[in-house]
Amino acid sequence: MKTITRDIQIDTPIERVFEFLADPNHLPEFWPNFIEVKNVKKSKASDGFTFTWDYKMSGVRFEGKAETVEYLPYDRLVINSDKGLENSITWRFQPTGRGTHLMLKFEYQIPASLLKRTKEEIVLRENEHEVDAMLQNVKSILELQPAYA
Repeated sequence: MKTITRDIQIDTPIERVFEFLADPNHLPEFWPNFIEVKNVKKSKASDGFTFTWDYKMSGVRFEGKAETVEYLPYDRLVINSDKGLENSITWRFQPTGRGTHLMLKFEYQIPASLLKRTKEEIVLRENEHEVDAMLQNVKSILELQPAYA
């Protein structure tokens, strides 16, 4: 598994940051190569969700299924996918005055089918750029737009 870890300061209350990221319907709004989220249902295992998704990695489209496996309000959120692209997304939240320190750990397996078409170094670099853009998008959405209803 490959791992990307990043953090960012967001000048928005922790409750709003957590609630925004806990809802998988928002993924295509801030994650550049997330195409679509479908079949969102409350998870039986946690307060989170199960859902299916479409995503492009290095220009190749993948479909998968994900589930929230840890849902600790205003502290930690973990979403795993074992179909499509095997990955785990871990969000950590720390209050900082009236803002939030957001930490992301993204672990993923590069599919062998993709490595037949694209060099691993290119995929790794693209994914790091995408994660950086994604965190900036979260920051922009939450700091510049009115609170989501």
